[in-house]
Amino acid sequence: LKNGGLIVELESESLASWLNGPIGKKALENHLDIDVSFRYRSYPIVLEYLSIQSQIESEGFLRQVEQDNDLPPASLTSIRWIKPATKRTPQHTKAFALLHVADINTANDILRDGLCIANERINRYNHIAKNCTSTVDVCGTCGENHRTSSCNSYRTTRCVNCHSQQHTSWSRSCPEFAKRCQDLDEKYPENRMPYFPTENAWTQITRPPKPPRSTPSPR
Repeated sequence: LKNGGLIVELESESLASWLNGPIGKKALENHLDIDVSFRYRSYPIVLEYLSIQSQIESEGFLRQVEQDNDLPPASLTSIRWIKPATKRTPQHTKAFALLHVADINTANDILRDGLCIANERINRYNHIAKNCTSTVDVCGTCGENHRTSSCNSYRTTRCVNCHSQQHTSWSRSCPEFAKRCQDLDEKYPENRMPYFPTENAWTQITRPPKPPRSTPSPR
């Protein structure tokens, strides 16, 4: 990898467990003649319409969720709000959060069964800032050259994707957003898989394709 790391693919889960243990780690260090540290993969899940009263930043929040849902200890590794709290309006009562799960089977169980958080059941375009090739920040709200989190133009909207002034760049009603979602789904059919695929057959199902986009009527 660019950072000097290595990706090692193994033939079985038992071999991966051995390599992750002290004996396997020592054997790998002796073979490579370097110190070895493992970076563990997590499985991200978007929690939709979580009450903003939920104290997800508080210490012990994830441990309480694990206990309330009979999840394995330390199976939930992190959680954060997707939209900064500073960008909420007084009318906001719900928000989306990004939860990272340590184990693929636990992640699939959550996707299938949902989570109970504070006695409420939580049951469930692609542009990541760190991968952006633009040399300047472009605001997703007003389209000007600053970070979205720093925008003060609450009444000014401009979509940098379709150039409309009727919605923001992060609006799901944007026609360019819908087009890119469909293009990605056609290029990567696995996007229609609602679970992280494992050897269990129920995790390998796919959703039916979305209906084709309708052609906008001329104005």
